[in-house]
Amino acid sequence: MRPTQQLLSAHRDAWNRTMRHPFLRVLEGPVAEAAFRRWLGYEAGWIGQALGGLACAVPQVPRGHRYVVAQALVVLTEELDWLEAYGLEGEREEGLEAADRVVERAFGQGWECSVLVLWTGARLQFDALRGLEPQEELVRAFQERRTSAVVEAFLHDFAELTDLALQKLGMATAGDLLARVVAGQGELWDLGLALLERQE
Repeated sequence: MRPTQQLLSAHRDAWNRTMRHPFLRVLEGPVAEAAFRRWLGYEAGWIGQALGGLACAVPQVPRGHRYVVAQALVVLTEELDWLEAYGLEGEREEGLEAADRVVERAFGQGWECSVLVLWTGARLQFDALRGLEPQEELVRAFQERRTSAVVEAFLHDFAELTDLALQKLGMATAGDLLARVVAGQGELWDLGLALLERQE
C-alpha cells in the first residue's frame, strides 16, 4: 500500500464524516444564487492562498518532480480565474480567518507540507463532490470542475510527489496535518451551510 493510501486509511473515519457534511446535501437542492456566489468568493480566497504557497515551494521541490507542480499551478490558476469570475466579494465570515491561518502555516513549512495540504484538500473535495447531483446550473458547474477528468489526472500524478512528501514528513506529522486540513474543510463547510441556509 502506497503512503498516501496508508494515510487515508489511518484517518478514514474523520475523512468519511467530513464527506457526509450536510453542506454537500444542501448543494443538491435549490440554492440562492447570490449566497452561492458569496461562497465562491470565499473559495477564491482559499485557492489564492494555495496558489501562492505552492508557487513559493517550487524551487524546494526535488528535481524531476517540478513539472507536476507546474501542472498543479496551471490547474489552480484556471480555478482561481473561474472563481473570481463567478464569485462575489464580501466581508469575511466569522471563523474563516482561523481556517486561513491553518492554511498559511501549512504552506509556510516547506514543500512537503504544501504538497500534502494541496493534495489532501483536492482529494477530499473530489471524493465528496463527485457523487452529488446538483439542481442549480452554477452549483453543477462548480461540482463538475472539482471532479473533472483534469482534476482526477492531477490527483493521480500528484500522488507520487505526495508519497515522497509523506516519507520525508513521517506518518505522525503527516497525520496531524491531514487532520487539520480535514477539520478546516469541515469548518468551511459549516460556514457555507449557514450562508446557504440563510438564502440571502
